[in-house]
Amino acid sequence: MATASQLEPIQTARTSYLYASQVQAASITGTSSRAASLWALLMSVTVLGTLLRIAAVFEYNPLEVLNTDPGRWWFTATHFSSLQPITAIDPFGYPLWLGGFIALAGTGAIAIAIHNAALSVLTPWIWHRFVRELTGDRDLALAGWAIFVWLPSWIAVYSYTLSETLFLPLFGVALWCSVKAYKTGYMTHYAMAALIWALSSATRVFALPCALIVLIWISWGREQQARKLVSAIVIFAAIATPLSIRAHHILRIWRPFGFPRMNQIYMVSGKKTLRFEVSRDRGGFRWRYEFGSPSLYQAPFEPLSSWMSAREGIVCFSIDADKGMVDWDQVLQKYNPSLKERLQQWRENYIMFNFAPSWPDDNPDRFWDNSSKWMRWCWLPLAACVIAGNVRFRRHLGTATAAMFAALTTIAWTFTPLLPAVMEGRYRKPIEGLLIVNLLLLVHLNKLRKCPNYDWSWDTRLA
Repeated sequence: MATASQLEPIQTARTSYLYASQVQAASITGTSSRAASLWALLMSVTVLGTLLRIAAVFEYNPLEVLNTDPGRWWFTATHFSSLQPITAIDPFGYPLWLGGFIALAGTGAIAIAIHNAALSVLTPWIWHRFVRELTGDRDLALAGWAIFVWLPSWIAVYSYTLSETLFLPLFGVALWCSVKAYKTGYMTHYAMAALIWALSSATRVFALPCALIVLIWISWGREQQARKLVSAIVIFAAIATPLSIRAHHILRIWRPFGFPRMNQIYMVSGKKTLRFEVSRDRGGFRWRYEFGSPSLYQAPFEPLSSWMSAREGIVCFSIDADKGMVDWDQVLQKYNPSLKERLQQWRENYIMFNFAPSWPDDNPDRFWDNSSKWMRWCWLPLAACVIAGNVRFRRHLGTATAAMFAALTTIAWTFTPLLPAVMEGRYRKPIEGLLIVNLLLLVHLNKLRKCPNYDWSWDTRLA
């Protein structure tokens, strides 16, 4: 039989164990309560932001501004049979989508507002689903949704008829499907990702190099690699063929995803204004155009500095469309710049890409336009932090979709200003999404880094 002195330490141990259990239960309860409160707060912020996105489109209807770029997209969407060369120079994906909607719902202001509001609401949700697929973190994905739903530059753009209104959700779906295709390894999921990438490329050619990187990355070294790559080629060919036929019918060139040669000539010419004439059918049809990039008429560092682009003058040329690419190539060769001139052009492109306000959604009389204009100052510091984080966590990123996405973000931000086009602030919009998701990915990596004995095998864990 145990004595009183022997029972005392046993009783003390039981009391300590009970106390520890109560503390642990209270801690779990407190953590759960805080998590529920945070979830409710983020959900409330998201719902409120969603309602404001809808209100913004109805307050500033897309049909209020139908000049410059919005007017060009609207014209193509409502004139499918037009032979205007500009309708083949621009990618046809967005006008085809918008024109299809107009055929069903008409051109009324309310119908177009509903269309744009639906896309505006859908876009943040899609990118939130992408974050969740990439990280597997439901709370972090909800935080991403709350960020995207309040992003001024992704609110203001939906009050205009611009291709970005369709490209942003398509781009998000393409990334989401790509991560899912890698995780499952299914042929059907890969084919779906390839299809969305093809549609995205038909909307903005920016998606084409991204598609090349992603579709090769998620198939390399995996089962059915050859079949997957062949299926992607077939899918892109199926989308590109009718678009190529259309482009050749209008402009006598075989370019399915838009024809950037005009922008390339504008870029290398070093001039401020682009003026050209296109003729076809032995001069039976003639069109004259004049363009000036809005970034060249803006002071990107305003109000800190009045610095503007050094470009001056007008570049003029004529194109005989019956000759196909001949005249376009000759004009491009004529204005081929020296290395010093090209470096100057690239320097200006980096400045405009990072700091120029987005056009036409930079109206100071509109709240979200003005907010977007002021928020442009945050993108360069964010890009620097994200890229530094990608380097810092390079070992933790593994070799699967986390690494793929970090590489895509880094490449997109670093090399987009080197593309053969005069940069504008609007070209920044898809990369804003990449930077925000990349930041959330780094936050997730940092959380995992603090977990003891965590297995950093991303191929089998998160990617």
